[in-house]
Parts: sequence; structure tokens; C-alpha cells
Amino acid sequence: MEKINVYINSKNKKTTENINNLNISLPNGFLTVSRDEYFILTINSFHMFATWYNCNSLNSAYKLVSRKQDTSIFNILYFTLQQGNPNINDIVLMLNNSLIGYVITTYDKITNKLIYKRDPILTQDTLTNYQIYLSPLNCSSFIGIDNNSELEITFNGSYSSNSINVITVKAINIKVGGDINLFDDTIDNYSSTLYQPNNIIFQKVVDTKRNNILSYNNEDASNNFSHVLANNSSGQINNFLLSIIDQDLNFISDISDYLLHLQFTRMKKRNSETILLSILEYIKDLFLMIGNFIYPSKFATTQQEQQLQFLESVKPFQKYSNPY
Repeated sequence: MEKINVYINSKNKKTTENINNLNISLPNGFLTVSRDEYFILTINSFHMFATWYNCNSLNSAYKLVSRKQDTSIFNILYFTLQQGNPNINDIVLMLNNSLIGYVITTYDKITNKLIYKRDPILTQDTLTNYQIYLSPLNCSSFIGIDNNSELEITFNGSYSSNSINVITVKAINIKVGGDINLFDDTIDNYSSTLYQPNNIIFQKVVDTKRNNILSYNNEDASNNFSHVLANNSSGQINNFLLSIIDQDLNFISDISDYLLHLQFTRMKKRNSETILLSILEYIKDLFLMIGNFIYPSKFATTQQEQQLQFLESVKPFQKYSNPY
């Protein structure tokens, strides 16, 4: 068993690389296994500043749709929330500023939902002949409506169908690719209703405030984030990818640099044939020792000679001693 450590500082990535998707290029032959060996990959530590925005370019867009009486589209207006880490009051303010003259937004803190009411200023306007719908393109968490669905906004008011959640990044996942192949030891249902094998090697719940360090240390030497790797055709790991994604498998566009400690443990394969042969050899040696004890050699006439003969028969068992 041999342990090989790889320490990664994303700060020293290539200028052409995205921090969300780093290509790790190792010296040729640094991580190599023979046909009767395999690697176990363990995450020993991970550290990163929690500086990302919960509201970013990937989850801030929505639209206001006006439909005629026959449901055909009359007009579409597109909007985006301001990127950052808004609270619920910020969300209400941004919506009211963007939808002024169309929709008035208020917050019901008891239900943690938004109330959307059509602006009364439109009661004498031609738009009263049309229905207005609010539809998030990718910001469902902030406005409480499922993405790509429509909520009709009435003069009496319409509650958002879902509660509001301004914390969009709930967990950090690390995914691998390239020369690292997991031995199908993990599955998930992150992208569908079916549980399927994945290549996620690490998950850390975001349990710290913004601008603090999100940290993991394998202090108790556990195997929570240890994975058996399948050997590729070359028997080498020269290049592999590291991707940082959230709990929904989305890239986090504005994460900070991170430190990652990977440990590769080279192990010997123990297939069933090898184990059975070892047991057979052990049994043979055991019978030899018992036979020499019960039926000592006729040439060993004294008790001392018999004891020496017995000790000689025990010598083969020295190879079974614990090397540790």
C-alpha cells in the first residue's frame, strides 16, 4: 500500500481555464498502476472562501407576458434581478422598480410568499383587455414561481405558488472526469427521477456565512469521501478534470480560488482465485505441521530432536505473520 498526495491550488490555473472546470495535468507516470493494482481516491481537505453571489447571471431572469383574450401573446417584457446576495426586501424593491405600472409586489412573511397584484393604474388602460402573466426564466427561487411557467396577475392579487428562498447555493459538489473513472460506487437523482451512477467525489453543505471560509478536513481519517477507481487502458492518471457545481449540478459562476488535497492510495488486487489459493496453501502447511507433531520422524529419537523437528515444521507459517 502506497499513498501519493496531490495538493491543488486553483489560483495557479492557466489563464485560459475556468475555475469551475480545471484540467489537472500531472507528470507522466506519476500515478501509475499495474494490472494487479488499483487506486483509492480520498478527499483529505477542501478550503474555499464563500464569496459567490446567490443571485447571478444564471438565475436572475424573468419576463412579463401580456396575452389577448384568445390567449395569443400581445407583448413580452424581459427583466433581470440585480446580481448579488439580496434579502427578501431587496427582491420586493427590485420587482416593484422593474414592474412599475404593471405589477405591485408585497411580501407575506407568515407564508414566506410574494403577493403579485395588477397595478390599478391600468384599470382604464387598454391593457385591461389583456391578461398579464409573470414567468421566471431561471429565477424561480427568488420570485416563488416555477421556471418557464406562468402565474396570472389579477387585480385582486395572486400568491406565488412557492415560498421564497434567497439562498440558492446550498451545497458544493466536486465532480471528476478525464483519466479518473469511478468504480460505479455512487449514485444520485440530481438530474432526473432515476438514480444513476455519477462522478461526484465530494459534497460539502454551505454552513458558513458569506466571506467566511467553507472548510472540510478529514480529521478522523474517515472514508466518507473515498472512492475505488477503475483502471483505464493505460494504467495511468495523467490528466483529469475537476468541476465545482452546486446541489443542482449547475456551475457556480463566481466562486473564489480553492485549496484541495487529494490522496491516491495504490492497492493490490485480491481476486477470489488468489484468495482461494492462499487458503489452500495455508491448509497444506497446517496439515504438514500437525502431521509432524503427531507422527514424528523415526530418526528423531530424543525429545529434543522431536522438538527441533516440530520447530522446523512451523517455519512455513512465518510468511503468514502480520507485517504491521
